Amino acid sequence: MSDAPIRSGSTVIDGMFYLCVYFLRWLADMFGVSYNTINVLIFCLLWPAFMVILIVIIIRQRRKIKELRNKLKNDEKNGN
Repeated sequence: MSDAPIRSGSTVIDGMFYLCVYFLRWLADMFGVSYNTINVLIFCLLWPAFMVILIVIIIRQRRKIKELRNKLKNDEKNGN
């Protein structure tokens, strides 16, 4: 098996990737865990949980907007 890194062909993409890897290694050292552990914590636990929370917020905000629009329509109909 070759130890040569795989390149995307884009220096920007490669640079961003290695910057992210460096950041994850830094976080792992800071918290005293392995790179794999910090990777799993972020991308398999925290990120999905964050996305679910955002979806719940969006659904609640849409419902609130709908309620306010209906209230505004009713107020306009009643002349208030």
